[in-house]
Amino acid sequence: MPDMEYAKTFRPFLFIPGAHIAWLPIGLFFVIGELTGNGIPMKSGSALTLGIVFCAFGVVAVVATVVLALYFRMLDRRRRALLEYGLRVRAVVTGVTAAPSRINGRQLMRLHVSAPGVPGLAFRQTTFDPVPEGTEVTVAYDPEEPGRGVIADDLRALARTGVKGCDHRHGAAD
Repeated sequence: MPDMEYAKTFRPFLFIPGAHIAWLPIGLFFVIGELTGNGIPMKSGSALTLGIVFCAFGVVAVVATVVLALYFRMLDRRRRALLEYGLRVRAVVTGVTAAPSRINGRQLMRLHVSAPGVPGLAFRQTTFDPVPEGTEVTVAYDPEEPGRGVIADDLRALARTGVKGCDHRHGAAD
């Protein structure tokens, strides 16, 4: 079970640039009015200039929204591919830090994960359900890019039980 899907989790953040898309039709209203000869009388400046500025803001908002949405989908696609086709190895959570944001009142946490048996396999994963430092987890990774792994275990279940595995940093079992 995937921990979280970026496209669904961060969907509210798409509203921020998405709401600014409203500048585009406002700008088009001014530009079309000027080009058809039905210009809006203004005390200073030109309605055409105002329309172009509003259109520019609208286009930037459209581009930002599309880029963010595609980025979140790419992250989810990569995660699903690693979970389905990636090599599996046991790894250890070496650190847990709070991310600087909350979503719906829930604190995002970053898990720092490394696998002592695989050189270069160290990455961070954002989650709502942190597990204690030293917890042993199963990781799926691509040998071509070991720094882009993903935790394959159900973090929600692990966080509820508070289970720790072997602490590889000290070489002792719990």
